[in-house]
Order: sequence, then structure tokens, then C-alpha cells
Amino acid sequence: MRILAAGFLAAALWTNSTFGAQADQGNSEAETNRAAENALRQTETLMTSIAFAFDYLATFVGEAGPPAPIIHAELQATTNRLDGVRSLLMIAEDGTLQHDAFSYPAPQVNLGNRDYVIAAMTKPGMRIGAAIIGRTSGFPFAPISMRKPSINTVMTAITDLRKLREPLDWCLDACGGALLTDDGKIVAISPPETKLDDDLIQKIINNEEMNGSFVHSNERISFLISFRKSERFPFIILASKALAPTTSIATE
Repeated sequence: MRILAAGFLAAALWTNSTFGAQADQGNSEAETNRAAENALRQTETLMTSIAFAFDYLATFVGEAGPPAPIIHAELQATTNRLDGVRSLLMIAEDGTLQHDAFSYPAPQVNLGNRDYVIAAMTKPGMRIGAAIIGRTSGFPFAPISMRKPSINTVMTAITDLRKLREPLDWCLDACGGALLTDDGKIVAISPPETKLDDDLIQKIINNEEMNGSFVHSNERISFLISFRKSERFPFIILASKALAPTTSIATE
């Protein structure tokens, strides 16, 4: 089945082409704003925890100079303390994977052409990347990276998309949400089959405000959109709730 979804939420969210009643816009706006704030707060908390882990590991490796098995054990222990992180990587500035908390010794791969490594090498601070498929695991993940010049390494957290999607699954009644990079790439989205309207993304990116809400419509449905741009990290949160269809939703 191909879902015709030009707007924010996928048509598969509905069981039929009409709603029993139009949602009250005032209540929906308050709910959507709360959902966006909650997702922003949870995502910032996770990224802060990862940032502290990166700082600790860079200090541990830089000052103690431990052998590879000890570094691996510390990567494993640190990963276990981070809810939603499947592994931590240490990548040399030439792209060589040096250490992987998931396996020892680390797979012999070069990750220098990965966008998350390039972003960490060329932009300051923490970087969160669009969801990708792991080169060695074959599983999708969201990379969160940061360059640590003191040890000439890019630290990367392999983050579970299910953890990032948790605050986006904020209600069961025609709702959705998305976590985007600051340039509009999708990191995590709910429902997973949702198609985002490029015009909607550009409208938010080009908005000088750090937060706001508005109604976004297409020929089928109107959506209440609430967005939040993190002031601490380079990401954007969207929360959305459908208000009413303007015509029947088509699927084929």
C-alpha cells in the first residue's frame, strides 16, 4: 500500500477518512506546546548525559593512557550508564575506528566519509545526525558526535531511535512529532511512516523565533504544529496534532 501523505502525519494514522468531531483548537494548542516542551527537555537531557560521558572518556584516555582492553571496558561501562545508547565509538581523525564499546577488537573500518564524523570534524560542539544504517551492525541509529582535540578523536554515541522517539509518541489521537537536525534532516519521527512536507520544514528553519505554533494545512487535513529549537544543541523538535480533514484521505 502506498500512503498519499503530503502533510505532516501519514494517512495511515487514521482508521477512516473522517473524525468523529473536530478537535478544540485551544486545548490542542496547549497539549501540542506541552508535548514539544517535553520532547525538547528529554532530548536535551539525553544529549547532556552523552556530553558528560564524552568529557569523562576523553579525560580518562588522555590522562591515564590505558591499554586498549581497558579503554574498551570503560567504554562498555559508560555505555551501560547511558539509557538509549547502544554503543560508544572512538574514531581517529583520519576516520579509522579505534574503539567500539560493542565489540573488541573494534571492526577494521574507516568511517571518515560518514556525515556525522565530517560534521564533528568541521563544526564545534555536539552534533546530532540524521538516522542512518550501521555499517557493521546493519541496524538504524542516530549518531551523536563531538570532536575531542585533546586526544585527536571523534567521540560518537550510537543512539537507539526508539529512545529518541519516546517523547514524540505523546498521544494516540491523531498526533505526531519529529526530531530534526538544525538544517532539517530527520533524526527520529513518529509515527515512523510519516512523510514531512519540505515547505513545513523550511518554514520552521527560516523562522527566526526559537519556538512557536501555527496551523499547517493541505488539501486533506489541517495540523496544529508546535516547534522548539534547542538553545543548547543543534536540533529542532516538532509536535503535531490533526485538527480536521478538509477532504477524504486517499490511500491506494
